[in-house]
Amino acid sequence: MIPLVNSVFVEAARADAKVAIERACTDLVLDYAYYRDRPDAQRVADLFAEEAILTVLGQQFKGRDAIRARLQGAAQGPVFRHLMSTIRIFVESDRRATGVSYVTVYSAPPGDLPAPLSVPLGVGEYHDVFVSTDAGWKIERRSFVPVFMPEQ
Repeated sequence: MIPLVNSVFVEAARADAKVAIERACTDLVLDYAYYRDRPDAQRVADLFAEEAILTVLGQQFKGRDAIRARLQGAAQGPVFRHLMSTIRIFVESDRRATGVSYVTVYSAPPGDLPAPLSVPLGVGEYHDVFVSTDAGWKIERRSFVPVFMPEQ
């Protein structure tokens, strides 16, 4: 009887760990959208592992410094809103997970808000790899995969 009780506790601990990893990775997905829209280049960069790779529309940014540089000066640029919907995290181990999240991106020229509403800039998916680091869970790879884009 005792081994069964121990087995129940072990399975419960595994389930709790899985839920914690899923939550940490979901928070990274949501924090990326939030800080990207502020725009806060440092906070966005801090979501990534030191040697992370971000790929957006054929452009690749390697390393946290390159990711930060991509967003520096964005406060003077267009206003963005990244609307996250479906988020699915797949826990592979206690140190690694992958995920797919859906995003609808709106953009408007800089200026006073509210801006006139237009069609989305694009609808797509983020394909992510997450890793556990000494500083907590981080994004190791993030790729934007377009699904719907405006006609040219």
